[in-house]
This record gives sequence, structure tokens and C-alpha cells, in this order.
Amino acid sequence: TECYETATFNNTTCSWDVTGSQPAEPATECYETATFNNTTCSWDVTGSQPAEPTTECYETATFNNATCSWDVTGSQPAEPATECYETATFNNTT
Repeated sequence: TECYETATFNNTTCSWDVTGSQPAEPATECYETATFNNTTCSWDVTGSQPAEPTTECYETATFNNATCSWDVTGSQPAEPATECYETATFNNTT
């Protein structure tokens, strides 16, 4: 029998009665996996959320639980209009 079952000999029917039920599977996040452990008779939850991506200063990374991935949104500010003797360079720090 499995670890969550019990076998009892039934003298009336002259056979083994098997009873018991496996613990309910736990609710897990999309990046986790629940595997029943027959040794400990419990659920082992494993897995980790994907690493957050490196983004530019104007982008935002949000974890999407429906797709189990990171959604990167945002757009760089428009380059300003400059005179012919000026140069516009985007500063990633500020």
C-alpha cells in the first residue's frame, strides 16, 4: 500500500480492506511544482520564480502569474530637439 493507506484483514470477507487517502495537493504558484513524497507521506513543493530581467532605467519588470514570466514595459523619453551645435545623450543613471 501507499504511505497514506492502511491494510486491515477482514475476517468476515477473508480479504484485506485498504483504507486511507493522500493529503490534498497544496496550492502553488505558477513557478512551483508539488510532488507527493511516498517516504514522508507529504507534498514536496519545489521551484523558484524566474530571475527578474535587467531593464533600462525607463523600463519596469512586473511578474505575470498567468504566463509565469516577466512583463517588461516602458519607453525611453523622446530625444529633445537641439540646435546644430548641441548634442543630446540619454543618461541611464538619471
